[in-house]
Amino acid sequence: MAISKLLTITLLCAVLIVIVYVRHKPKIIHTSAPLQTCLQSYDPHTLRQRLFHSSMVQTAGAVAIGYWVGNKTGFELGGPSSYTWGPMGVYEAASRIDVTNFAAQTLWESGLKDNSDFTWKNRVLGKQYVRDAVDLKGIPSDFYDFVLGSHVLEHIANPFKALLEWIRRLKPRGVLVLIVPWKTATFDHERDVARLAHLIDVYRKQTTEADLSHLDEIVRMHDLSRDPPAGNIEQFKLRSSKNFENRGLH
Repeated sequence: MAISKLLTITLLCAVLIVIVYVRHKPKIIHTSAPLQTCLQSYDPHTLRQRLFHSSMVQTAGAVAIGYWVGNKTGFELGGPSSYTWGPMGVYEAASRIDVTNFAAQTLWESGLKDNSDFTWKNRVLGKQYVRDAVDLKGIPSDFYDFVLGSHVLEHIANPFKALLEWIRRLKPRGVLVLIVPWKTATFDHERDVARLAHLIDVYRKQTTEADLSHLDEIVRMHDLSRDPPAGNIEQFKLRSSKNFENRGLH
């Protein structure tokens, strides 16, 4: 599951991706044009209810994240994100944020309890759930004003399935706010860009995190000099072989 596949995900047949950097309050455009999607299990007409404008997609510039989250209710995949949403003031701006992680213990968190309080700086901000990002059973649909994901999408074997699952949780005209890595600056920079056809095939085959078909490529081309926590090549290979348990692969 190449990190570089994120460069092609932005083309994914009318599915909304919103990256967090926004220069200014955008002019909102709603289209009545017919929509099509290659994902047959999803009703493309529902996408008309979602908000999108090209000015929302930025890679640099002043952050105006408060416009999208201020006094609103959100849902975060893989939070809390103390190095991204935290410094941006997202947790302080929102009225409520529920959070989910795929397990009680991950490479990044430990001691999580399903349906417990999610606390940020001594403030109960919402609920902590333990749910897989591609299977959010028990999380209400059409409920949240925004859904957050900071460095989550690249860890998912079936990104289309995940995106559809996240979008279903949004209210009409809700926003999906994502931060994804820049390929040239990551430890996966030597890997090829995944083709859109491959990602569609992964979706249709319902590939899961247990899939290790890319393991040899990942181990061979992983730049360990940019990933000190991964250890040496043998330690990295052992960790990667247990991806269903730790979700460390890109």
